[in-house]
Amino acid sequence: MPSSKPKIQRSTQTRARDSRVLVIVPTYNEIDNLSKLLDAITGLGVNGLDVLVVDDNSPDGTGDFADTAAKQDKRIHVLHRKEKAGLGAAYAAGFAWALEQQYDYVISMDADFSHNPNDIPRLLAERETAAIVIGSRYIPGGKIVGWDWKRYVNSYGANIVTKLLLSLPVRDATAGFKVYTRAFLQSLDLKQLISSGYAFQVEMLVEAHRQGFAIAEVPITFVDRRAGQSKIEGEMGKSAKVVFRLASQRRGLRQFVKFCVIGLLNVVVDWSIFFALDHYTSLHEVIAKFCSFVAGATNSYYFNRRWTFRSTSKDLGKEFGKFFLVASIGSLINTSIFWLVALQLGFPKIVGLIVATGVVTFWNFFTNKHWTFKISQNEYRIS
Repeated sequence: MPSSKPKIQRSTQTRARDSRVLVIVPTYNEIDNLSKLLDAITGLGVNGLDVLVVDDNSPDGTGDFADTAAKQDKRIHVLHRKEKAGLGAAYAAGFAWALEQQYDYVISMDADFSHNPNDIPRLLAERETAAIVIGSRYIPGGKIVGWDWKRYVNSYGANIVTKLLLSLPVRDATAGFKVYTRAFLQSLDLKQLISSGYAFQVEMLVEAHRQGFAIAEVPITFVDRRAGQSKIEGEMGKSAKVVFRLASQRRGLRQFVKFCVIGLLNVVVDWSIFFALDHYTSLHEVIAKFCSFVAGATNSYYFNRRWTFRSTSKDLGKEFGKFFLVASIGSLINTSIFWLVALQLGFPKIVGLIVATGVVTFWNFFTNKHWTFKISQNEYRIS
């Protein structure tokens, strides 16, 4: 059933011409980038804009350089931390500092020029319309420069899975270039955030969406870092754990587990009927497989309707028709992906089978959830 929880429209009361803006730049060994970055940000000419460098005790002297820059320009501030404790923890410390210093808007951005400082005015132009404004790589007009295809596939795939698991209404859920309003940051308990790493970006969106804050996206061009070493290595596994932990707070994850259990049962029903018909009757294998497919789909529909989604629709014929169509398309997708991965790209057949099964499982679950059974999107459990 659709959620009765009303959407909360949050807006700032601060007039744009009176607002104070803080750009937070977390650093660890960014000495090669920081000087040019600070010059680029302070040279934008945006009224009321300051910079906070949050340095995690960089051994290359980044923190010392930031201190020198702060002495020369009152718009630059430095927050020193004792050790490298993760991007999320650095931002949480920066947000707390920004709230103490009464800033109205806070911008998060990388120190490596992957986020173009010249895009800051465009993001700020949308600050009155949303509590979070995302510099997005994946909406029309946004793009990525300098990545190989593997990194692009990893990033785009991670975004798709994250959006599906968390039902986030954005195209670029993992983006790090954002504008946050003071009202949104004040709504958070920064000490209770569970991510200290890159998944912090996703967790902030989850909190905004759960509370009903508006989120907007502005297209940007993301350019791979100019200098220094990437910090993202080893973060994918940690981020995945956080995403699944956040997903566990939603009813949707429990539904997904139920759907997978029924899927396994469906395989048993499908194969058992097929082998029985093939062994004990004279039916052609194609007809036997079709009969077993229909039986399996019917069994799957019944249990998913009653147990997974608890549908109350009285139009069983239409609902079953949708479910059967989704299953049929899923079967075609399964075959196509297996053919591409195993037969065309040359991966082992077991890899093709795993990839095809995984993709089709997500396709069947989310299409049935949001089309066949039309389950509400607002499923976060508030605790």
